[in-house]
Amino acid sequence: MTSAAEMTETTNAGVRTIVGGGIKLGVGTVVSVVIFALVTRWLSGTAETVVQSILIILAGLVFSYLPSVLLPPKDVDSVAWASMIGLLGALAFTVIDTILLRPIHLYDWKWDAIGGGSGFWYVPVWWMGAAFLAWLGAWIVANGSEKSDGNVVQAAATTAGIALGVAVVLMLVRVVPFHGASVALAFTIGLILHVPLSAVVNRE
Repeated sequence: MTSAAEMTETTNAGVRTIVGGGIKLGVGTVVSVVIFALVTRWLSGTAETVVQSILIILAGLVFSYLPSVLLPPKDVDSVAWASMIGLLGALAFTVIDTILLRPIHLYDWKWDAIGGGSGFWYVPVWWMGAAFLAWLGAWIVANGSEKSDGNVVQAAATTAGIALGVAVVLMLVRVVPFHGASVALAFTIGLILHVPLSAVVNRE
């Protein structure tokens, strides 16, 4: 029988993992955004797009799968907690962004101008998107946990491959241009497609 003390210790460890993981993810996002912004200033044309695309895919993989490294998902509850780490990562980034990055005008926030000077019409969408990415990543890892003990590196590599395939197809059929935003869209589609694929593969 589990004692009250053991339950409290386990709960506290879970809180530390989730909150601490969210802060780490937020800091990592800040680093990614700073690098992305500097690349935009230093490069132009095709070189800029290529480097930005690489950064977008790497950042997407980190945001989708780092929560599963910090809190390996084995069941529905742990998948949900991994998604919470993604949400807290987005919240942590928003705080750091508001306090540090925006005052130094590292990048131009055109979305604020669209919203009449306020970012709160789209920032919550970013929070939801962050939770969604971490949720999908955890789901994929959980699907593979019985066969490969939830190999996160393998899952991330597969997602990257699917996303690149989607990007190539979208650009070849001229649905989207060769742009960083197009790569971000392809990554999201690839991650979504990877969920049912991982379920089918791991049932065999």
